[in-house]
Amino acid sequence: MFNLAPATLTEVRQVIERSGTVPDAGNFFRYYNPNSRTERFEKEYALKVGVKHALAVNSGTSALIASMIAAGVGPGDEVIIPGYTFFASASAVVVARGIPVIVEIDESLTIDPEAIRRAITPRTKAILPVHMVGHPCRMDAIMDIAREHGLVVIEDTAQACGGKYKGRYLGTWGDLGCVSLDAYKVIGSGEGGIVTTDNEWLYTRAQSYHDAAACWRPDRFARERKEGELFCGENYRMPELCAAVALAQLRKLDAITTATRTIYRQLRREIVLPRGARWVEPLDADGVCGYTLCMLFASNADAIKGSKAGLGGLAGGEARGARDWHVYWHWQQILEQKTPTPEGFPFRSPYVKQLPPYSQDMCPRTRDIMMRVGMISIQPTDTAEWASAYAADLNQKLAQEFKA
Repeated sequence: MFNLAPATLTEVRQVIERSGTVPDAGNFFRYYNPNSRTERFEKEYALKVGVKHALAVNSGTSALIASMIAAGVGPGDEVIIPGYTFFASASAVVVARGIPVIVEIDESLTIDPEAIRRAITPRTKAILPVHMVGHPCRMDAIMDIAREHGLVVIEDTAQACGGKYKGRYLGTWGDLGCVSLDAYKVIGSGEGGIVTTDNEWLYTRAQSYHDAAACWRPDRFARERKEGELFCGENYRMPELCAAVALAQLRKLDAITTATRTIYRQLRREIVLPRGARWVEPLDADGVCGYTLCMLFASNADAIKGSKAGLGGLAGGEARGARDWHVYWHWQQILEQKTPTPEGFPFRSPYVKQLPPYSQDMCPRTRDIMMRVGMISIQPTDTAEWASAYAADLNQKLAQEFKA
């Protein structure tokens, strides 16, 4: 991933001034605040991506957990996730007391719909497609599978804010969408996240869980409208200061994605791949975020040569002994069912009849693909001149490494 410089203090001040408010050090809180920056950010984000509800939270992980709870994931429920995603995707399932079921990706670097279909059991509750490195998942096929089996879809869009699939924003295909706004995402507020949905009931439950339990229902003092509206929750609120930064960043989103996609396409034109290597083809070339350009080498040995030429990616990291939390075989907490207390919940409980067959080689195709990947990070501040110089330098280094 890359670090987009967050909004400057001047930009934050301009956002606040445009909102017609004066900063008040005594009221940096979204509630009882007629000029809440958090509420303004939620409304602008919902309007931008075309959903009915957007809920600002304090992290992408919080967005995932709140969405799991909203969807009713609980003890014994299985959630299908890809073997290539940041560990927080798996952790969120466990925090919700569910069981993560890890399945294969394909060469798009996203979850394989057929692997989803094969993993469905009577205990499956939800599917968690993850738009890794800004690459869209095959959402139409995933939604068809989900509807066929009555499953909830929670999109992990942590790394793909502003990306699209077939003209529709990522995070708006599923029943719920989750975005991360930390400093290393497409837009950032330092820390932060977003839950999106068109479903009022899911929104109410996510909102309740994110703020200490059902305090902010349409009528917060009324009896629950139906079972499942009142329950205990956490504090995942987005701070007002983070929301002010997020507002400034949201207004840059189109410019950011246009810039990264332009450099992404230029590098694809100008880089000469060695024999046997090919570009990773996103499922929607127009919808890819464009901040990471990925290639697939013919073998792990070739990928290591690529890393010596300066490419990022898993193969080089493995060669250096690095631990990458984005691949399932490093998720010791899941593979060995590590828990904070000796009871082992949720893995060991009367609600779990049979655990998935967790092992380091449970998804061999995913491991093979990821060990052959090379990656180039792209910044929205990169210029055409930089791209040409980078491509020429990389071409020379790749030719040197592959000359044998």
